[in-house]
Amino acid sequence: YFEALNHEIYNKLWEEVKAHFNSQGLLKNEKFSADYNFLEVPAVGWNDIVIDTINRDLLERNITNFIPHIAVYQDNNLNASRGILISGPPGTGKTLCCNVIMNQVGVTTIYVCRNAIKNEGQISRLYKMARHLSPSLVIIEDIDTLGGIDRREIADHPLLGEFLNCLSGVEKNDGVITLATTNYPQHLDWALSDRPGRFDTRIEFGYPKDKTRKKILSKYLDPFSHKVDLSSVVKKTEGFSGAYLRETVQNAFMLAFERSGFDSEKSKILQSDVDTALSTMIQQKSKVSLEKGIKDVTEEIYG
Repeated sequence: YFEALNHEIYNKLWEEVKAHFNSQGLLKNEKFSADYNFLEVPAVGWNDIVIDTINRDLLERNITNFIPHIAVYQDNNLNASRGILISGPPGTGKTLCCNVIMNQVGVTTIYVCRNAIKNEGQISRLYKMARHLSPSLVIIEDIDTLGGIDRREIADHPLLGEFLNCLSGVEKNDGVITLATTNYPQHLDWALSDRPGRFDTRIEFGYPKDKTRKKILSKYLDPFSHKVDLSSVVKKTEGFSGAYLRETVQNAFMLAFERSGFDSEKSKILQSDVDTALSTMIQQKSKVSLEKGIKDVTEEIYG
């Protein structure tokens, strides 16, 4: 009798401890990595990113506006979880967008980078925690390389199978939002990328168009004294990502800074500075494209 009573007291105490951890514990409403290190997220908002209105609306509808009203979806027998996949070339703002989202939501956020997952069972444990700490947001960066998965083995990799099971397996993910990014959506298995209930919404971050490139260039040039014809720069930067545009302005300022004798107050970015910087960036971009083409062909031939 006393042994049974002790077990009952222990079990009751343990359930209370778990309930407290899930509702008020150390990780509740915090942002941390897959190895449980707390994160310091850069203080960025929507004003710090140039994003298409349609894409922003989709992100807000599926994440920031969805989380506060999860109970409404449950009451109407609708899915109370979401999966969002952001795809696009490197440097188009996917990671920055994730940082913005993390600052928008005040819920438990688990950030999973490509090298964080090393063992089977780790993904399942993270999702179990996300469920207990819900509402929660799970961000997975570069999902096509999750746990070191090579695209040649992605179709039958055990970690991918585990992840698929976490997204739409026996356990319901009520209150859990998954936001994943990929540079190469074509490398993903169809079971992952083409299945509502796993990824319900897919958002494409392509290379910025003329109007958007002008906004981005203005954003990076505005803090500096400059005399630049943006129209001509926009025409020459087709196919540039936001990262390339920022680096173009950085290089242009470095040239202006050198010309001023390293006097920042006298540094003025001229058209010639931007043109020189553009020439350098175009050469760099061409070299990277060539190297990538050779790499892709080699992989196709030799596997």
